[in-house]
This record gives sequence, structure tokens and C-alpha cells, in this order.
Amino acid sequence: MINNSFLLFAQLIVLISGILKYDSGAFSGFSTCQSGNTQTYTINFNGVFGNVPQLILGLEKIDMGKGADFRIQAQNIQTTNFELQLNCVTSTPFYSAIFNWYAIDDQRIQVINNFNMENPDNQVFDHDNANAIFGILSITSMGIYHDVDFQISISSITTTQVTVSITKHNWWFVNLKQIGYQIILGIQEALTDVEILFHTSQYNSGLLTQYPNKWLFLSYNGFALNNNIRTRSVRTSMSESYIVETWYGTYINNYHLKSWIAYQFTTVFSAFECLTLRISQALDMEVQIKPKIFLEINEITQSFSSSTYLIIDKALNLLNMKIYMKCTKTKTIASQFLKCQSCSTKQYYKFSHYCHGTIDAVTYFPRFQLAQSFYKELNVNILVDRIIITQVLYNQVQSSETLLDIQVLNS
Repeated sequence: MINNSFLLFAQLIVLISGILKYDSGAFSGFSTCQSGNTQTYTINFNGVFGNVPQLILGLEKIDMGKGADFRIQAQNIQTTNFELQLNCVTSTPFYSAIFNWYAIDDQRIQVINNFNMENPDNQVFDHDNANAIFGILSITSMGIYHDVDFQISISSITTTQVTVSITKHNWWFVNLKQIGYQIILGIQEALTDVEILFHTSQYNSGLLTQYPNKWLFLSYNGFALNNNIRTRSVRTSMSESYIVETWYGTYINNYHLKSWIAYQFTTVFSAFECLTLRISQALDMEVQIKPKIFLEINEITQSFSSSTYLIIDKALNLLNMKIYMKCTKTKTIASQFLKCQSCSTKQYYKFSHYCHGTIDAVTYFPRFQLAQSFYKELNVNILVDRIIITQVLYNQVQSSETLLDIQVLNS
């Protein structure tokens, strides 16, 4: 059973103007389930979120017969509550489970759900945040029809994709008919002290190092068993330690995950700012053979005349650009370049250039600088008479900062 003092401690609530940013709790209200039975439970948050939060489930107790197939789906997540739906496929009973749940409204963490996958195999998933390159995996459901021996884990994470692999230790793997899991990705600060251990007997963690503003997260990554499953994690007061045990029968060998998940962050990602700018107006003798608008970025030795999406390496904190604009007679080119992201006024350098008979091209040479080292996501949008470059930022909320905007206007 979950320690009562832990349940009290686990109701972590942050109220900013009465709005939740994170919350947590535990649910153990499932009834015995089998033969197609479906149960749906509504779980209330301890307040109201400003946005629909991301939901993380940690499986801390499972009691089911060998041959049971239970399927869990988190659904209808709202700002005030969410639902857990349980469905049991086979006649072998599923008795009970305890899930610790964690809700967070922060884009520095990304949760990918793969609930109730039949015929389990390796999978590749796209993810949004280029800096969410740290991750853990949590099993949420299983269908075990006989003896099994498997481990499921994250095998690789890139700036755009995460790969999940299932280690198939022997022919028993065919008895794993269904598995569900969540992938929890985050920036480096999001996950601390991650440990996956294979337990063949009761495990006692001993006194744990405590991390402020982080949840202790426990779950399973696999099992090796030839018996009914009766395994659980039991926390001591204030999550100072925990044990992993089988409370009846032969010990259930298991791959167990321990991690700390941040619910408050000190890392704040900022946008490139224009450090210097040179502007050239010219009569270009080759104007007829050039694109109307094109962009060059020296550091990546690439040029673009159409819209594109870029991930700039975290080692590149200085970008020298060249933006070429054809200048049609009697028209005006208006431009702005981000000077100061955090300023409340005068955030941009702004310019206007009139196109007359001796000017048919305006070229901009901005140098953008950023002190932080992280992956930078840029959207380059090139239209018929306009170029806009924005940078996507994942902080508590996802935002888009305009680095430059250059447009040909009718005078």
C-alpha cells in the first residue's frame, strides 16, 4: 500500500493567480476485472490548470494472474480532471493496480503515449522539442498469456525522434501479447538520477538523495516471470526510500525504474538577438537571374530561396546572415530585427528603404548572437515579397519569437 503521509505530501500544488502549474496524486480504485469488462474513473486535480496539462503515469503496484490482459487509457484530460479507462480482455482476472499520476503544464517536458500496443515491437516516434533529448519510459499496461522475459527501454533520442526497443531475451517473448507505455522526454534539468535495475529479490533503496522541486518517479520497464504478477513499490514517509517487493508467492523478477522528474525549472531558453547589422543598397547587374528573395547563413554554409525549418547545433551561438531582396521601383522595403527579447518597448531595430531608379536590390547582413548553448529551432518563411524568420522556444509555454521580418510594400 502507498504510505498515507506520502499521499499527503504528493499533493503538490502551485497556485499562480489561482492557476495550477503542476499537481500529483495516486489512484488505486480499480475493481477486479476480466472477460471484456470496462471501467472508467474520473480523477480530479487539486485545482484548475490554465492549460490542459500533460499527464504522466507511474505504475507502482500490479496484481494480476498469468494470462490476464489489462489495458489502461488516460483520456479526456481537462484543466480540472482526467479519466482512466480500464479494459480487461481475457478471462484471467486483473485484481488491482496503483498508479501515481503527475500532471504538469510545462513545455520543457513532453509526454508521448503509446497505450495498449498489440503485437509489441520496436517503435520510432517523432517529438517536438529539439532540446528534449533526455528520457525515461514507464509501462502502463500488459497482456501476458504465459511465461515472459522482456525489457522495454529508450534506445536512442535525437533532436526529432525517439526510438523504443524491446529486448527479447528468449522465445517467451511471444507470450507478451500487448503492452502500453509512456515516453517522458525533457531537457537536461527535467530528469535527474535515472536508474534502471534488474531485481531478483526484494530491493531496498536505502536513504535517497532528495532533490527539491522534483518528484520521485517509480515504475517498471520489464519482467521475467513464470507466475502470477504480484509486485509493488512501497515508499517510506516523504519518499525518503522505497522497497520493491512481491507480497505473495515467488519473487517476480523485474526491471525497475527510478528517476526524479522536475516540476519547476530554472532553465529558461532565450532567442537570438541582433548584435550588429549592415545594410547595402545597390544597382545589381545580375538582378534578373537571382531569386526575388534569398537567405544565406554562413555558419551552416547553406542558402535558401524557399521556406524551410532548421535546427541549429547547440555549439553555434553566433549566426551571420545575408538576406537579399529585389527592390522594385517606387516600392519600399520595411525591415525589423530583434534587438532585445526581454525589453517591454523598442524590441526591434526598424528600417525603411525606398526603391528608386538607381537601386534594384537591398541586402541585409545581420549578425545574431545568443549566450546559451542549446539546439535552436528556426522557421524560415519566404513568401513572394516577404521573409520572416522565427525561433521556437519551449519554456513553461511554447512561444515563437520573430528574429527578423523584411517585406516589400507598395509606396
